[in-house]
Amino acid sequence: MCLFIRFVLSLSALTLCQSSFSASLQLPNNANTVLVNGVATDQQQVTLDINTPQGLQQIAFRYHARFRDQGSQHSFSSDVIIVRFAASEQTYQLSLPSIRTQSRATQFNDSPTLTLTDQAGIAVEFTQDKLMKKGLQIGRDFEQEITKYNAAANPASWNANKVTATVAAPEVFSSPANSVVTTAPVTLAITDVQSEGAGPVISDSVEQPNQAEVSNMLDYWYQKATPQTQAEFKARINQ
Repeated sequence: MCLFIRFVLSLSALTLCQSSFSASLQLPNNANTVLVNGVATDQQQVTLDINTPQGLQQIAFRYHARFRDQGSQHSFSSDVIIVRFAASEQTYQLSLPSIRTQSRATQFNDSPTLTLTDQAGIAVEFTQDKLMKKGLQIGRDFEQEITKYNAAANPASWNANKVTATVAAPEVFSSPANSVVTTAPVTLAITDVQSEGAGPVISDSVEQPNQAEVSNMLDYWYQKATPQTQAEFKARINQ
């Protein structure tokens, strides 16, 4: 019995030790992943695989917000933002600016500003870009899109076996202490990928919303739906 108890305690200690040496990324409550290292997923607390080459991670996510501006309620869903960074065995935090006006939403979507810090609160260098696709946004195959993106050696490209070199050396902004070090967002240069239109903000006012904005929000809710609801939605579209 004593031998068995010692075995259980040793196993528990080993498990605790292994779990303490893990890496994770915490996103804000108003952000959700669409891809983690090439795999489609919806998370806010992301477990990172540091066994990748150089520990590089590729996270694609969207920023969602609701705000009241000029007496109308608005819903905002950003373009898909890609972040690539090297991770070690610690916890990372992604921070996003507050959006309370339509102009700020448009500004963020045109040029996303975000910060990435480690568990000590120190800024982490990262590369960011966007995953864009023209046309209908409903039911996007993000895994297929990111495969094309990575194959084209774009700025934030990632490969499970080998890190893809960027087209050109990224420009790193100089920054004061405790501020984020990032690279300039770059427009994609891959087949059938281009801008969806700036500022996907949907207003509840009487003004007619931009159809690109409507498409982005429909895509957001489609991704949230169950497979059955998605199938029913597709069936209604095809009628």
